[in-house]
Amino acid sequence: IFLSLARVSCSKELPPTVGLRFPSSNTDLKNHSCHAGALCVGPGQLYPLGRVPGVKWSSRFVVPELPAKFDKSSMTYYDYLNVFWRQNPEGGFMNQFVPQLMLGNALANSTNAPDYTPIWIEMDSWHVGSQYFMALCNGTLGTFDCQNWIPKAATGKLVPVEPGEMVETSFVLKEEQGCCKKKSRLDWILRIGVVGGGPERQSVVIVDRPFMGLVNSTHSWGEAIYDDIYVGSCLENYNMKSAESYPPSLEIHVRVRDAPGRDETFWHDWNLDHAPGCPWQPVSMITNAIHKSAQRVKWKAELKGDRRGHTNASLTESNALR
Repeated sequence: IFLSLARVSCSKELPPTVGLRFPSSNTDLKNHSCHAGALCVGPGQLYPLGRVPGVKWSSRFVVPELPAKFDKSSMTYYDYLNVFWRQNPEGGFMNQFVPQLMLGNALANSTNAPDYTPIWIEMDSWHVGSQYFMALCNGTLGTFDCQNWIPKAATGKLVPVEPGEMVETSFVLKEEQGCCKKKSRLDWILRIGVVGGGPERQSVVIVDRPFMGLVNSTHSWGEAIYDDIYVGSCLENYNMKSAESYPPSLEIHVRVRDAPGRDETFWHDWNLDHAPGCPWQPVSMITNAIHKSAQRVKWKAELKGDRRGHTNASLTESNALR
């Protein structure tokens, strides 16, 4: 399949939820560059992979040691690979798949069906959990006010993890064949868990409909509005007090694989999407390798010299060859 670069729109915006999952007690941090912000990398373009069955996005990382300076009530850690859509149906505001590593005061749970009300939890040790974060605009069809929105989340179980354990994340779009003359259905499977830990140490969310059916203007992942998707990686950490508020090390290996038999032309070099502007934030180094049906990206974010209280490095590698 040949897909013209003209199909891909440029964007240097943040992931839609950056700054919007603060615990209510910490909303005053939004205006402080060192306390509130995210270090994010991505291609700066949307990829036309949002409704292609067989596409798989996955990552592996070793759980780091806890930060040297940490407070579970005032600090929030969301570290992840995510995918999300910038175009939304009428009545929907945000649309993000974000299985993640979490610590501190974080949105880590929800009531799930039927209301999907998000729940913030204080954690003094690392946890992983699968998550679909979304929001509904206030109002009714034709009169929606998306400046005022209601957060919603579908979450898998919260899994405690220990430093040194290997964790894997994946997003897979599967086509489920219907029976009895019913049409096939597209399901996204969001998964995060400890490698070799079995089902008990896996967190899974199955998303069979956009916005979990809460938005009446959309019904299937096969709709054209979901064609173009954004992928990126973020260290979305809030209320960092110093360089020692970052974990001593974090190394993530991400694999993004297109559907079999497709040779694509839309891959784009990843760059720094956003940095909070703090003088002691990690320094990023990014390298790219592009192939016919794959892309490899290596991101190393490291605290240098006297800005770290101990060795601190994070690495993200996107390898679409596997």
